[in-house]
Amino acid sequence: MIQTTECDHACSTPLVSVCVPSFNNERFIAATLESVLNQTYSNFEILITDDCSTDRTVSVIREFSDPRIRLVQNEVNLGIAENWRTALSAATGKYVKLLCGDDLIYPDCLRRQVQILEEKFNSGMVLTICGREIINARGEVILRSRPRLRKGRMPGGKLIRNCVRWGTNFIGEPGVGLYRREAADPSVAFDLGNPYMVDMDLWAELLKRGDAFVDERVLVGFRISTASVSARLGLKHAAYFRRFVQKIRANPVYGVKWFDVFLGYCLSIPWGLLRNLLIAFRAREGHSGA
Repeated sequence: MIQTTECDHACSTPLVSVCVPSFNNERFIAATLESVLNQTYSNFEILITDDCSTDRTVSVIREFSDPRIRLVQNEVNLGIAENWRTALSAATGKYVKLLCGDDLIYPDCLRRQVQILEEKFNSGMVLTICGREIINARGEVILRSRPRLRKGRMPGGKLIRNCVRWGTNFIGEPGVGLYRREAADPSVAFDLGNPYMVDMDLWAELLKRGDAFVDERVLVGFRISTASVSARLGLKHAAYFRRFVQKIRANPVYGVKWFDVFLGYCLSIPWGLLRNLLIAFRAREGHSGA
């Protein structure tokens, strides 16, 4: 059961649903919501699902009076995967963006991504992704990263296969994507035993149904702090990634071969170590900037 606090909605259904799952994001949720409200594109709704935060997250959210914001409070803590699913299932727009409660989107993000998916020659694409910056708790940029993929159209199966082969998420965190809601199956459950690969679960589910457009522009700020989920992932990254690979290999639509799996297993370990080093040395709140 859930309790809903809802502001007055605009008469028409928004084109974009920005879904924001939150849990104990008191320090960052205001900046996240402001980054959405400050977009150059305005035809959107913001759906926040709070997973029983024990800090002031909900109080901060309620300080916003914009009618496009809707807050859903879970009556029990659902965990990462189920809270994400709850947020996404509440979307009503033609397009959906999942934005974690401590990340940012830059002012032109929605306009640019909607423009890409609205183009007639992109009608077969279910997802568009962009570049992102990694920021720390103070909002300082610690790493700038454009997509590691060739700009333009990429077949969905190939994109997932590349992630498997290289042992990491080449697509990016949830905020980098905007997808067609019709391409997502609301009945599909995320792997509850592998909550830290829930973003890859989402991308894999979408890319079974179409292709992606890779945009090299940097339009998102992905936050890493010592208290973030990314920090808690730590050395378990490789093990979680391998579990995801086992699930993907079982589906022939992705065309994953044994050699892809072998490479991914080998490379997932150094990627996990690099992630740990980044968090240890660059994500500390006192870092002076990149």
